[in-house]
Amino acid sequence: MKKMTEKEMTFESTRLLLRPLREEDICFLSGLYESPLPVEKAEQMYRVLACSDECHLVIEDREKGICTGLIGLQEDTDGLILGYRIAPAYRNMHYAMDAVYLLIRQLTSVCGVRKITAHVQPDNAVSIRVLTHNGFEKTGENDQCLTFIYRAKQTEQDTVQPESGLEVIYAAGGCFWGTEKVFRILDGVKETSVGYANGITEHPAYEDVCRGDTGYRETVRIIYDPCITPLEIIAEAFFLCVDPTVRNRQGNDIGTQYQTGIYYVNEDQKAVLEEIFEKERMKHKRFFVELEPLKVFYTAEEYHQKYLDKFPGGYCHITKIELEEVRKLNSRGKKS
Repeated sequence: MKKMTEKEMTFESTRLLLRPLREEDICFLSGLYESPLPVEKAEQMYRVLACSDECHLVIEDREKGICTGLIGLQEDTDGLILGYRIAPAYRNMHYAMDAVYLLIRQLTSVCGVRKITAHVQPDNAVSIRVLTHNGFEKTGENDQCLTFIYRAKQTEQDTVQPESGLEVIYAAGGCFWGTEKVFRILDGVKETSVGYANGITEHPAYEDVCRGDTGYRETVRIIYDPCITPLEIIAEAFFLCVDPTVRNRQGNDIGTQYQTGIYYVNEDQKAVLEEIFEKERMKHKRFFVELEPLKVFYTAEEYHQKYLDKFPGGYCHITKIELEEVRKLNSRGKKS
């Protein structure tokens, strides 16, 4: 990639500092592998890296002042090739995940890079998880490696207006893959779409929402026919499938994006929901479900839409028992 100054290639987050490799990092390089390199080997490695056409950035923990890993970037015909290594002592501590996130956000938003490629050995489950968590998609594989590509993308704000006779409501019930499946069971639900509701940033990507500092909730937009499935039934289905006694969590999923809530678009919905919420609140000593007006909703990436239709065996935090209880609600809906 084109040569940039140290300042231009220094990226910071609250936890990490990504900065160019320096000569004083030779001691760090010697401990980057399972078997530490002799100092002379580390010095040789530094000279090779310093003279390389690649850009090498040290991953440094800002608070602790320690080097934890190394990222390499090599220019490709239409983007960049990404590689990284975390020192053994710091693996499984999210340094790779956080560093890749920080890097791609800087490269795409500040440097204008549109495509980043990574090659991973098929048995490297940790790196595969890091890449997929940060929005990389697998595009190829052979016996030696898997190829993952990150393409810069931008979510769009949704301002859908339902057709006459239909209404829209927004529900956050934990991981939106399973929550969407719940509402698609109801007869009166005509359309669903997953996305991100009521956060504070513009055009959030899935990776941004997962950081826990945007305020967005994984949410399902539900367009429904109130003559077939009234709002009361939708709310009942919602409460059948959430644990209202926990904050920022559902099942094994922990994080602010999993906070539960229902977000209304008009005062009539608010009045109905306030009565339902009060009854639900009386059932529990602790109650953390949000009831707020919808402020903003961004449609999530296509990969997430109807996820459990595409991948029936995919992860779902909602059990078959709960889904069957929701299905029974159809017998109580109004008939047109």
